Order: sequence, then structure tokens, then C-alpha cells
Amino acid sequence: MLKIIIFVLILCCTPIGLYFGPSTMNVDAKQPVKNPIMVRLASSPVGPPAGEKTGFDNTRIKYLGTLLLSSPHPAFGGFSDLLVSPDRKTFLAVSDMGFWIKAGIKYTPEGELAGTDAEAQLGQLRNTEGNTYAIKYNADAEGLSRAPGSGYLVSFERVHRINRFDNKELSLAGTPVNFPVPEAVKDLPENAGLESLLLLPDQRLMVLSEGEPSQGNHSYAAVVKDGSWTEFTYVRSDDFRPTSAGNLPGNKILVLERRYTGPGSLGIRFSTFGADEISSGAGIVPCTLFEIKNPLPRDNFEGLDTITAPDGTTYIYIISDDNFSPVQHTLLSLFKLSPEQ
Repeated sequence: MLKIIIFVLILCCTPIGLYFGPSTMNVDAKQPVKNPIMVRLASSPVGPPAGEKTGFDNTRIKYLGTLLLSSPHPAFGGFSDLLVSPDRKTFLAVSDMGFWIKAGIKYTPEGELAGTDAEAQLGQLRNTEGNTYAIKYNADAEGLSRAPGSGYLVSFERVHRINRFDNKELSLAGTPVNFPVPEAVKDLPENAGLESLLLLPDQRLMVLSEGEPSQGNHSYAAVVKDGSWTEFTYVRSDDFRPTSAGNLPGNKILVLERRYTGPGSLGIRFSTFGADEISSGAGIVPCTLFEIKNPLPRDNFEGLDTITAPDGTTYIYIISDDNFSPVQHTLLSLFKLSPEQ
């Protein structure tokens, strides 16, 4: 019932906020006394049992389960990207309403998803002046990545920008600073901005936009190192659009892609391309690695992170954005990609 009430409020308030834009911000709004706070977090397995044969064409893929996540706190939901700690014990996710959450992950003895901690840190993102956001227009966080050297980066759409949080631990607490972006980023469509951020092994940062179907099938992309940007495009196909990215062994990049053109059209797939394909003006055509199909749980998956173990096994984590809708859910799924033989 609470989720339905929140959804109705968002439906009513969002058009007003988008119409008036930043002018609706209450500059005298009280800042939270404590940020982050601790909230209750529930998790339960959903879908077929982990490890069950799921019909993947790629035999290197193994399904390790899906968790349904929920919390009574009204700010829980809307998660658009995620990071997982190197030891795979903790995840950090950012929401398109200007919040972030951090919690522990639990596994079965077989390495499958078992649950999360019963409590989580829930924080509000701050702007470069140290204040929390008053409206979604300014708080629409879409991408999350480690930063070159140290710290974390968050990308925003509508007001296209990247903020850097110089934290040593996995957290988005504190006041960020602006991270310079190319001029082309500022001209991206309002609701099709920088969906993906990824720190490559060579410390280059890659940015990838979702892209707007009405403007062709090329998504703007670029990499930067030492302040120098190299711009290229990511070629989309079959109505899929990129929403997040992660690293794979062999200098490859994994891209989470989502398709939704109307009822019954939801598609979730993973594509790859080589980081060595990136060059100025290149139009990179990715290769499909695998697609999530029934009976696996599917929802509006937007966030992805990858962790590669010393033996070359890569663990692929994805999280869904429930849009604060009563018919959508926050799902955390895990897949294992075995090394190439």
C-alpha cells in the first residue's frame, strides 16, 4: 500500500517539478541532521533456484540467483547503478531520486545469493555546495563508477554532469566536486544522458550515454585520461539501449542493455566489445554475450558491476530500477562467467 501511495505522489508531483525546473528548489530547505541513516532492508530469493538450467546459449554463463529487496523507508527504490566491493561482501547503489544505499551481501555455501544484511545505510546525495537536492530534476543520478586514482563518480542526466566523491571507503557520503566533461555532454537529450560510467583497468574513464531512438542508433561515448578526451559512438540495435557497463578479462567491456517499447517488449541482454576498439570517431558495434529470458526474473535492470576473481571467473551483478511503481520491483541478480578455455 505504501508503495502505491508513493507512486501516486510521484505521478502528481513530477510534472510540476519538470515544468518549473530548478526554480522550484527551496533554498532554505532544512538539511538532514544525520546523513546517512540506518534503515531496515528485507531480502528474499525469487525466481527459479540458482544453478537451474536456464537455457543460455552461452555455456560459460551460470545463474546464481535473484533477490527481491525492499524497505519500509519511502526513499528506497529507483536504483540506477551499482558497485560491489572487491571481496563481494558489500554493494553500493545510487538512485535517480538523489539517494544511495549500502548493504552487505550474503551467499550460500555454493556461492549463490542468499540475502542481504537486515539493515542498510541510506544516504542523500549532496551537491558541490554541500546541500542535498530538493527536486528530482537536479538529483537524477544514473551512473556510478570508481574514479581514477581513488574515490567514486556519479553521473546525472537532465542537468548533465559528473560529480566526484573523494571517499576511501565504498560510500557516497560527503560533499563532491565537479568532474570535467566534454562540451558534447551538455548537449545530450535531457532524459538520455550519461547512463554508464566505467573505470577501465588502465585508469581511463569511459562514459556512455543511453541514446535517444529518435536521433538514430548511435549513443555518444568517450574515454578520458589525464584530462584528454577521446570521443566515439556505441552502435545500438534491436531497440536495446545501454544502461551500465563493467570490465571483463582480456581487456573487454561488458554492457548491460535494456529494451522497452511498450507492454510485453521488455528485454535485458549483455553485449561486449574490446577496449582496444576505442579510437577517436569510431563507431563500435558490440557483440551479444547472452540475454535474460524466462523463467529468470526480469525487471527494469539498469545497474551493473563485475568482479573478476584470481582464477579468471567473473561475477556479474545487476540491479533494477522499480520506478517507485507498484508493479515493478528492486531485484539484485548474480551470474557467473567462466574463463574462456
